[in-house]
Amino acid sequence: MVYIDYVAKVKDTGEVLEVTREEDAKSLSVHDASTKYRPRLVSVGDGWVMKGLDESLLKAGVGEKLTVEITPEKGFGERDPAKVRLIPLRKFGDDASKLRVGEQVEVDNRVGIVRFIGSGRVQMDFNHRLAGKSLTYDLHLLKTVTEPADMIRALVLRRVPTDEEKVKVDVKGGVASVELPQEVFFADGLQYTKRAVSDEIFKHAKGVGKVTFIESFESPEAKAEEAEAPKPKRRPSKKKKA
Repeated sequence: MVYIDYVAKVKDTGEVLEVTREEDAKSLSVHDASTKYRPRLVSVGDGWVMKGLDESLLKAGVGEKLTVEITPEKGFGERDPAKVRLIPLRKFGDDASKLRVGEQVEVDNRVGIVRFIGSGRVQMDFNHRLAGKSLTYDLHLLKTVTEPADMIRALVLRRVPTDEEKVKVDVKGGVASVELPQEVFFADGLQYTKRAVSDEIFKHAKGVGKVTFIESFESPEAKAEEAEAPKPKRRPSKKKKA
C-alpha cells in the first residue's frame, strides 16, 4: 500500500481530470474549495486504479517521480460503436425539452452522453466519456504504508470523509479499535462503510482478526466548558548562574 500524488490529464487536449495537491489545482486553475486535497492511497496490484497505472506503480520506487502514459486498452477502453444508440425523444417524458447536447443523463438504468437531438430522436453514447483516449499521469510515489495502525487509519479515511487527526486507532492482540468522530455518525450508509472497511482491514493488516468501531457522544455543555477552561500558564524557567 502506497500514497501517491499526481496530476491526471487527457493526453491530446490537456484537460485536467484529477489533482491530489491543492497547489497544483490552483496553478492549473481547477481549484475547488469544497474538495479535500490529499495524497491517494493505493493497494498496488489490487485494481484500485487503472491497469496502466497499476503496472507503473509495481515498477516504481519510493520517492520516484515519473510521467505515465496510459493507452485506452489499459485505461477506460476503446470506443464501442455498439454503445451508441438512437432513442425516441418521447422516452424521456417531461424531461425531453430539457435535454442538451453534451450532458449526461440516465435512461434505461444506464448513464450516457447526449450526442445529438433531432427528428424526434436522441443519439445517446453509453461509452465512458474517456473511452478511446490516452491519459497522462505526472506521478510522485510518496511513501509506503506498513504499520498496522497507519494502514487501518488510511483505509478508514479512504471511505470516511473526515480529517486524519480525528480518527483514533489502537491495535492490540489482533484486535483493532477504531474511534470515529461524532460528525460522521449519521452519514449515509455508515454501517455498510464500516463493513467494507473491516473487510479491507482483514485483507491488508496482517494479524488483525477483529475490528471494533467506537462511537462516543459528548455533551455540548461539557465540550463548551472544556473550550472555555483557562489553560495553565507556563512559568519561565530560571537560568542558573554560572
